[in-house]
Amino acid sequence: MHITESDLFYNLDLNVMSDIADICLEEQYPSGKILFKEGEDAKNLYILEEGITDLLIDEDTFIYSITERSDIFGWSSLIESGKYTATAVCKTDVKVLKIPTRSLHRIFDKNPEFGNVVFRRLAGIFNRRLTKTYRKFLSALKK
Repeated sequence: MHITESDLFYNLDLNVMSDIADICLEEQYPSGKILFKEGEDAKNLYILEEGITDLLIDEDTFIYSITERSDIFGWSSLIESGKYTATAVCKTDVKVLKIPTRSLHRIFDKNPEFGNVVFRRLAGIFNRRLTKTYRKFLSALKK
């Protein structure tokens, strides 16, 4: 997979995309592997290539599944809080692109116009996921 397939990074300047691609690490993890824990320092952004990753809060409360190729997770690493707000557990064997966000921020500092585009896209992704979660919650309440 190439990062241009991600909703976050598509159609950016080719030089910026090349810089981002250079810092990406392709990694594979087995089912059951914890990628990060709620409350830990958030250092990496992840893009799913294959598999399913569940996001949990309070260690065991399911909140969301990352299932689609090119879905992003670990976005707490991009914002000021600096702490992951959920735990990510591989539900199946997974393959991801892991992006060290300290390096990503340096790229955005050198290219602020593209950082701005990415953060607007992040807000859109967050909005879609939050809306989907609200709908699931309301549906569960009606049962």
